[in-house]
Amino acid sequence: MGDRGAMLFVTVLLAGAPAAADVAGLYQSQQMEVGAALELQKNGHFRYQLAYGAIDEESEGDWTFDGKVVRLTTRPMPNEPTFEVVRDTPAAKCTLSLSVDWGRFSWSSPPDVLVTYEGSPKELHFLQADEKGKVHLPNCGVTSVFPIVPMFDIPGEPLKVKSTTGHKLSLRFKPNDLGHAAFREEQLKLDGNVLVLDRYDAEIRFLRAEP
Repeated sequence: MGDRGAMLFVTVLLAGAPAAADVAGLYQSQQMEVGAALELQKNGHFRYQLAYGAIDEESEGDWTFDGKVVRLTTRPMPNEPTFEVVRDTPAAKCTLSLSVDWGRFSWSSPPDVLVTYEGSPKELHFLQADEKGKVHLPNCGVTSVFPIVPMFDIPGEPLKVKSTTGHKLSLRFKPNDLGHAAFREEQLKLDGNVLVLDRYDAEIRFLRAEP
């Protein structure tokens, strides 16, 4: 391909890729059981709202577009929910159980958890709690426990524990800014004239609203 042909090829590619200004605007979802809106302002600021099942959340911040994917970053970042240890009662080695004071929330089930093990402090392992809050440990060397907020799937701050003994943790839930989504380069793929967000095991499809 000569220089002229190469330049023409690049020009065609660029012409086919929408610019950020082309995707700016107001979007809404028309799906059953989903209420969602996304505003991409031309100044690079976004506003977002979602009502899906028992989940209600919102966010705002900065957005970028590379021709295929919109990325959202919340600014300022919210103070995410976490769990406070009320009591850590020693238990039989290689056992872990949790109970939570959920406060004003109606949740009754103990939370599932992420844990880290000795020797791999950055590798997270998902474990489920039963109805009584007992967690089956395939590895006794647990060093950190991250309780997960139900439905929102947000892990709290790590709770350090000793692997030399078991633990019966009594926790208090601190919602902080629960409901304010903390997006960090969250991706929405462009599918024709629709922006698609994968969230809470659902595909949220944002259609551009008529002016």
